[in-house]
Amino acid sequence: MHAVHRSLLFSLAPFVLLVSSHAQGGYTTEKHPDLGLTFPRARDYEQVPTQPDEANIVLHFVEKLPQGARESAKTMRPELYVLWIDRVPDPPDVAPRTGGSGEPPPEPGTEPEGTGKKEKKAKDEPKPPLPINSFERYVEQRYPEFRLVAEEDDKRTRQGWAAREYTLTTRKGKGATKALGWACTYSKPERLIVFFGLASEDDIDKHTKIWHATSDKVDFSEPEQMSTAKLDMIYARSKYIDIPFRIGVRKKLVRGWQAQDLDDYIVVYDTPDQPLMRKVFRDLELIRKEYERLFPPEKPIAAVSTVRVCKNREEYLSYGGMAMSAGFWNSQSQELVLYDAEKVERDWKKSDADTFIVLYHEAFHQYIHYSTGELPPHSWFNEGTGDYFSGAMLKDGKMRGIGANPWRLPYIQAVIDKDLVVPFKDIIRFEQQQYYANPAVCYSEGWSIIYFLRTCKQVAAKPEWARILPTYFDVLKSAYAEELGKLDETKKSNENARGVAGFAARNRAVEAAFAGVDLDALEIAWRTYISGLALPDKH
Repeated sequence: MHAVHRSLLFSLAPFVLLVSSHAQGGYTTEKHPDLGLTFPRARDYEQVPTQPDEANIVLHFVEKLPQGARESAKTMRPELYVLWIDRVPDPPDVAPRTGGSGEPPPEPGTEPEGTGKKEKKAKDEPKPPLPINSFERYVEQRYPEFRLVAEEDDKRTRQGWAAREYTLTTRKGKGATKALGWACTYSKPERLIVFFGLASEDDIDKHTKIWHATSDKVDFSEPEQMSTAKLDMIYARSKYIDIPFRIGVRKKLVRGWQAQDLDDYIVVYDTPDQPLMRKVFRDLELIRKEYERLFPPEKPIAAVSTVRVCKNREEYLSYGGMAMSAGFWNSQSQELVLYDAEKVERDWKKSDADTFIVLYHEAFHQYIHYSTGELPPHSWFNEGTGDYFSGAMLKDGKMRGIGANPWRLPYIQAVIDKDLVVPFKDIIRFEQQQYYANPAVCYSEGWSIIYFLRTCKQVAAKPEWARILPTYFDVLKSAYAEELGKLDETKKSNENARGVAGFAARNRAVEAAFAGVDLDALEIAWRTYISGLALPDKH
């Protein structure tokens, strides 16, 4: 929309229209309860629709054309926008603390450790634009032709909203009408509401007075979908847990996003793919039961977590996703984040398989965070089990089984074939930083270790091998509780102290799990088993 709009402003004079430049008909009241806005609108202006995919413009008004008005190259049609800008944070400079499932590794047969070229390519790719979370950034990205100047010492407020005025100018280009602008922003920590007007040089003074009259008398209320009273009514008879958390999530929804409550989750999403989201809702609850069966929590989990589904990869990256990832679990914000990874297969049928590979993986990180008392396990166990669940086959409301992960199996087989395996004695003790240093190999090897220990009949026949996974998980929970119990009250909330306790608990868990296990024999059996696996025809 904006590219077309700018062409009208700055280049094609025949499209510009001569109109009157003052509010001859007085004002009428505009009421928009969905936005929480009421304000006077000049009767000489009429509302025009905005594009369905427009992220920031919520209302658009232009001056009406007088009857018999002719096109003219001397001026342009004045217009007024109302912008809604959410104060979303900029992407973090560091990777999320927990999780971060990778994209599919290279095709089988490529050099397994040759990830350098892929990483370099990702770094060389242009970064997506930063999210628009200020009026300055809006103008920078949408109207780079403008020069934005803020009024000095503007400390006005209206109903708790801080007000500030701006003027906008642009250089007069060849064959273009010189456009000028004015804006008044109203800001709170969560969002900005902006009245933003544009007119020709001849009309700017007159229409600035009209825009002033509109913005100076705006009344604010809570938008309907964010109204605390309305949300309290929605949840009044609900049996969901942690309703205050759910209300908090809904009140912070970015415009255009929707929310769906599940027993243990609140899912927020920006994708229009309703069949995809219905499957997300069903599968989250089904896979959660499987997590609970295999990994009973230390105590009942009362926490609710957010699952955020971005509409595409660009939105995911702008939200903080790493370039080499397809999803992540952020324990600090209690959010699982992924995107609609729909793709077209060779037979041209749409497939959401990659979306669910990531969902099942990251939802495990989310669950295990709470079931262990908020301690991430060693990465071979944590990432490997997440990838194990990525092979879940859910259909008709039931878990039909867990198959081989289609991203990991071909790659780890190439790793084994080229003898580039990380020795078991090392990988089972890798901390996250060491694991992420060689992600393609470690992710695939971690998955294959878990899959081997859970599905190989030879493992089931040897008690010391069969007890590795349950022992690791049980000792991890109890050891962490004991290590935290050693801390005085002042240190229990200290992140560094808890990190030391977690490191000690992980070491105790891995020692107990592999006590009496011949790691060389285990690795040989693993190589043989994994090398002989084949992917099913359809995942």
